[in-house]
Amino acid sequence: MYLAGLIFTIIGWLFQLYETLIKKTRNINIFLPLAYFIACILFGISSLTAGDVFYAIIDAVCALLALIAFIVLITRKKT
Repeated sequence: MYLAGLIFTIIGWLFQLYETLIKKTRNINIFLPLAYFIACILFGISSLTAGDVFYAIIDAVCALLALIAFIVLITRKKT
């Protein structure tokens, strides 16, 4: 699970690099918080499997924050 989480994190950052370097914008690519949300869930599952509840809680909080960012990005109006 941990490796899969790292892969999702890398994928999210690759989308953001595309947004920043290729498209030359300062916008947050919608796939970054989505991929990070999935990665945090996978990190949390990995922590729970290892019996580390503290890190699982931190991963859950990070997942919640990424989900909030994702929701804000999909619901905000373009200006």
